[in-house]
Amino acid sequence: MNYWLFSLINDMANQSFVLDALMIVISKVVPYIYIFILAGLYMQGFRTRNFKLRGESFATGVLFLICLLGSFILGSMFYENRPFVDHTVVLIVNHAADASFPSDHAVGTMALACGILYYRWNLGTWMVYGSILVGISRVFVGNHYPGDILGAFILVWILTALYNKLLRRGVVRVYKGLDRRLMHAYMKRFQPEERY
Repeated sequence: MNYWLFSLINDMANQSFVLDALMIVISKVVPYIYIFILAGLYMQGFRTRNFKLRGESFATGVLFLICLLGSFILGSMFYENRPFVDHTVVLIVNHAADASFPSDHAVGTMALACGILYYRWNLGTWMVYGSILVGISRVFVGNHYPGDILGAFILVWILTALYNKLLRRGVVRVYKGLDRRLMHAYMKRFQPEERY
């Protein structure tokens, strides 16, 4: 079933230049856009002295790192070759022949989407849709099986639920102390005439 679904999606590659180009952009560029969105939210909170926004961004960043760590551990426990190692595929994006399961691109984008979704429903919802497209694109370009994508999403959803229940508030509290020192140092150095 996993290979059958992979073939169903991957066989559409090299049929349309426009579709190929779109899938390559989604696969390679969207993950960086997500990182820039998170960095932009944090910098907006920094410029506007909005602790809530900075705290949200930091908490999302921690979730992102936890999910990537979980992906590394899961991939080490259940190693799977990439599709192009064991099969003849339509490979339109070259990739190292390392572990296929789970997809780091799917893990990273879904983790950022879920982290932002917790605070900002509209933006987070669009990012979830974008992450699903990233997952499909990774299959389309020949880098992952559908199971790698589904496994990545399930991992993120489980870790996000645990993080929100057990860790998120504590992470924000820890960041609050660090943030006060950071903002105090910034105001003292660059805007000494204003009070923080």
